[in-house]
Amino acid sequence: MANKPTTTDGIAPAVVIADVWSRTEPKYRRRATVLLIINVLLFAGMASVAYWLREGVASAPMSPDYWDKLVATFHPMPDTQHTPTGLSLGPISVEQVPMMIPVLGLVLAALISIPVLTAILYRFPCSVPFLLVVAFVAVMPWLAIALLGSCLLASVRPFRMRSRFASALMGLVPVIIYFFMASRQIERTVDVLANPADRVKIIAPLTLAVVASAVVMGIVLLTAHIVRYRPGAISPLLAILFLTPVALFEFKVGRDELHYRLLERGFGPSSEYFVQQEFDRIYEQTVQQLWASRQGEGLSYEQTRGQVLTQESGALDADVASVLAEYRKKAAAAADEFVKYFPDSRYACHALYVKARAMDLRADMASFRRDQVLEFYDDFPSDASRHEWERIEANGPGSPMAAAALLRLAQLDAREGAIDRAIGRLERLEQLPGASAPDAEGGWASAGPGSSTARRPAYAGLAIPRAKLSSDGSRLRGLFENNRDPALKDEPLRQFLALDAHDPQYTRRVERLRERFPESRLDDQLELAIAMAAPDAASKTELLERCATRPSSGDALADAVYQLGIAYAEEKRFAEARGAFERVLREHAESIWRGPAENQLRRIETVTAGAEP
Repeated sequence: MANKPTTTDGIAPAVVIADVWSRTEPKYRRRATVLLIINVLLFAGMASVAYWLREGVASAPMSPDYWDKLVATFHPMPDTQHTPTGLSLGPISVEQVPMMIPVLGLVLAALISIPVLTAILYRFPCSVPFLLVVAFVAVMPWLAIALLGSCLLASVRPFRMRSRFASALMGLVPVIIYFFMASRQIERTVDVLANPADRVKIIAPLTLAVVASAVVMGIVLLTAHIVRYRPGAISPLLAILFLTPVALFEFKVGRDELHYRLLERGFGPSSEYFVQQEFDRIYEQTVQQLWASRQGEGLSYEQTRGQVLTQESGALDADVASVLAEYRKKAAAAADEFVKYFPDSRYACHALYVKARAMDLRADMASFRRDQVLEFYDDFPSDASRHEWERIEANGPGSPMAAAALLRLAQLDAREGAIDRAIGRLERLEQLPGASAPDAEGGWASAGPGSSTARRPAYAGLAIPRAKLSSDGSRLRGLFENNRDPALKDEPLRQFLALDAHDPQYTRRVERLRERFPESRLDDQLELAIAMAAPDAASKTELLERCATRPSSGDALADAVYQLGIAYAEEKRFAEARGAFERVLREHAESIWRGPAENQLRRIETVTAGAEP
């Protein structure tokens, strides 16, 4: 047997216990190896939670676009979705659900502290698997790079200090620098938050993550010192860090919150951007192919683009229809799946609203051909969405979604000739809470007293245009009540409401309707509709002037005078605009246009006062 090393006086030197590998006995080595593997597995679970909170997918490598998302993290353009700061913004924003602050803070604390502690207690090479987990399972490679610097500072000479806790705190410096740089990407988002408390919420998870990391590292290092660096100091704290945010999320936030926010992000009010991107890709591909095939004709790229607009209009319409059909299909499937798995969720009606709105979404091709900008609208409901609007009306009475449902169903009823039923729905719309007092932003009020700490209303992210719903409902009810024609069984009214104002053939179809029913009570409204659909500002103003001076007592007169004032204001003819709005107040004080006219007069006063020297 080999002799043990001795000192000059024959006494065996004391073994310095600096980390878990300092104990050379086989049982300690086996225990350290097993616990290290357990730690890696627990840590991978925590990283999966971090990815799930962003994407709703339990395992990042299972995502079909995994590599695209990984590459996107290195994209030079600011994209907060793939950074720790992105967790604060969505899909569950801490501004909407403040309970996400401790959830995200503890998740990030685990991702930060465990690799650094492993580097200190197990030596630097053992921290590499944890760094790989952060990079490829949590899909945060930049955080992994920052943690690489942290682990080197905390465990490798000459950077490490005699105090392990001081080394651990020094290891937080690269992470703090990374958090600061990443938070700069969301400055523009933070700037639009009017409430100072909301600004604090955005960076609160990062602050909590750093503080919690320091606390966790202090507890683990103290425990390791007490047990003289035997294996097992990390695992209990890692298990607590894993279970605590998961329990908070499950019982205080809910899985339905995450899946609804993902549904809202994919198919909510801002999702038209993705449809537009897909159409732009197809459109540019068509232009490039045509330009390449006609290189010998000497046409510029812009000239080729113009030819596509004029000669390939049918193909463009088909492309838009195809993209929208796919969008509607995906939206319907996602909403149905949400309602299936979370039927009792407070977001069930919201999911139905997302589905119904997606089914109503249409592209304004006339505007695209004129301005080459694809715009969308959803104010002309599709027959296919009726069932969803009826479900919303039945299951969410009094909600903002019910207001939209009542208006859309009234439009659909009128197209079928059920005018009485449509009027009944509009009366219920006017009776909804707050229907007569639209908020300043035109959306449903989303915050009240104590809103800096309370969860935002569920409908806040839907941007439901409350003011427009109220005004459209009042205008539609007035149209019904003042233009009914029992002798013609309300046929002019029914046919008029079946026309889409965004249709390129809208003006021609309204003119045909006037020819078909020349003595209809609706004639003044048809004339106004033609004026509002004029292709340019000058023509629109001229036609509105005719409507405003028409010798008629029809109900369209107040509307025509108000719209004429708007047209004058857009042309900066403020004196004439002021006269039009004052005429509304003077001659049509009982109409629904009184309030809007007063608002426009205040705006004109503000603009003209600011322009005076």
